[in-house]
Amino acid sequence: MLEIDLIRHVKVDGKPALYGCTDVTPIASENARLLESLISQQQTNKAYQSIVCSPLTRCQFLAKEFSRRCDLPLEISPNLQEMNFGRFDGIAFDDLYFEDCFFEGNSVKNEQHHKVKTELHWSQLEAFFQAPAEIVLPGAEALSDFNHRVVKAWQDLIAEQVTIVTKKKESAIAKRILVVAHGGVIRMILAHILQLDWQKASWHQKLQIGHGSMSRIIISQPYQYEQLHQQVTSIAMPFLEEL
Repeated sequence: MLEIDLIRHVKVDGKPALYGCTDVTPIASENARLLESLISQQQTNKAYQSIVCSPLTRCQFLAKEFSRRCDLPLEISPNLQEMNFGRFDGIAFDDLYFEDCFFEGNSVKNEQHHKVKTELHWSQLEAFFQAPAEIVLPGAEALSDFNHRVVKAWQDLIAEQVTIVTKKKESAIAKRILVVAHGGVIRMILAHILQLDWQKASWHQKLQIGHGSMSRIIISQPYQYEQLHQQVTSIAMPFLEEL
């Protein structure tokens, strides 16, 4: 049996925004607390045998240090990166225009700001939030491409781990893997396993994947991909109540 825990990174050190491919650091104090909790669990019951994570810093900070301190193999999976939100990626919500009006005060400064932000308007985000599978933000990754990328990464991960377990003839022993990723990535993996419609806005708006939360997937025998039984046993359970 194979158990995979999907943990979302902690909150990032930045203003509220759509942080997709923008590489921001996690809040150090929260990251340290989550790390210590993982290490304590690992020292108590050898919870994990390996770690996989997104290439972005907010995931790597946790995964690399956990790997180093617990002597666990770490794999960086590029396709587990969060969705690319294009020109909106990393732009603070406070910097977006809510209305089309242009104020004349501080005209030079406002004119320059207007030129930079002219395409970044809340109405575009609202349209995307209401129909994420139909609306593609300027310069962004289409939701269908994001889904295809994440599902492939998940299938590759399972195939790789199944091969490892099969070669070592440990199919009767539960192997646990920690995956450190993003909210959007975890939603896509859950939708894939549960066979739910990832194109619906409600799936992304109503399923809260909290920072530092854990979702668990169990992959049952036999270890042949066409026959694998994937079961979600928990979704977005807080790993630390205070996070």
